[in-house]
Amino acid sequence: MKLTAPVSSRGPCRMFIISGPSGVGKTTVAKAVLRRCPWLMTTVSYTTRTERVGKKEDKTMIHVDEETFRGKVNRGEFLEWAVVHGNLYGTDGPTVRERLQRHHLLLNIDPQGALQIKQRLPDRTVLIFLKAESADELVARISRRQHMDPAELKRRLEGARRELKLARHYDYVILNANGKAAQTIAKVAALIARIASGTRPMPARLAAPSRP
Repeated sequence: MKLTAPVSSRGPCRMFIISGPSGVGKTTVAKAVLRRCPWLMTTVSYTTRTERVGKKEDKTMIHVDEETFRGKVNRGEFLEWAVVHGNLYGTDGPTVRERLQRHHLLLNIDPQGALQIKQRLPDRTVLIFLKAESADELVARISRRQHMDPAELKRRLEGARRELKLARHYDYVILNANGKAAQTIAKVAALIARIASGTRPMPARLAAPSRP
């Protein structure tokens, strides 16, 4: 079921960011929420990660070499950027600023980048962290990704442990239980719709950590 656009959005447009450790299902949830809330827009990201063979890539993700990426960093073109699982990722600043003038945005960004944005735009940003039932369940989900070699699997498990420690800096932490994705999607979409419409106030500002 699609949620209609907020009738009366009070205040400026908001940027909602979904994060979570590898394997928690954040990409699935984010894409479904965008379909359910067609009045939300997303933005463009850049990465040095190699395109995955045989897998349909997200059209909002642009793959570049490291030299091109570093040039954008030096020119200040990213709203945020970070090293994630050995690759560089960055959110295109001009696209965010232009779209945020007239639209609420939904982004799927790692915790490092999300916290950078929260520090730069604290009154416009809402952070939503997805978690699994337990650390063991998260390990099981990551391990089921058979296309990963052992080194990549180890890197993602270590990254997941670091990211889970950052959940306390998020405005909302939502459980995405195994087999309950539909319920999670409904909960996240409803939360975003209430904040965007002004029927739920913006969360109190949380103390942000120093850059990871």
